[in-house]
Amino acid sequence: MVQEFKRSIAVCAAVVGLAGCAPTVPPAGLPEPPPLAGGWHASAVDPEARAAAAFAVRAMNRPEASLKSLDAVQSQVVAGLNYQLDLTLMDGSRWRMVVYRNLDGALSLTSSTPLR
Repeated sequence: MVQEFKRSIAVCAAVVGLAGCAPTVPPAGLPEPPPLAGGWHASAVDPEARAAAAFAVRAMNRPEASLKSLDAVQSQVVAGLNYQLDLTLMDGSRWRMVVYRNLDGALSLTSSTPLR
């Protein structure tokens, strides 16, 4: 009987623990919550993102590099704005570039990683 009671308590604890791990989804008809402050979120391929992509390609210091397409954009609000750009060059290579725009609007390339 004591063994059964302990087993019941363990099962209840596991159920409660797993319930806390369930993803929270807003009920149908309610808007999605706003993006997490400081986190990355999907952004539009707008003129600012295109300018950041053009800057990133120039900053690669590869004279033959030319932008073919801007495939995805994410942004992150910091003391300024980070753009994470997935782009394809005319030679077919794909890159993930992070460009930082400071509060004065100046751009700098903070990382460039080839994608496979």
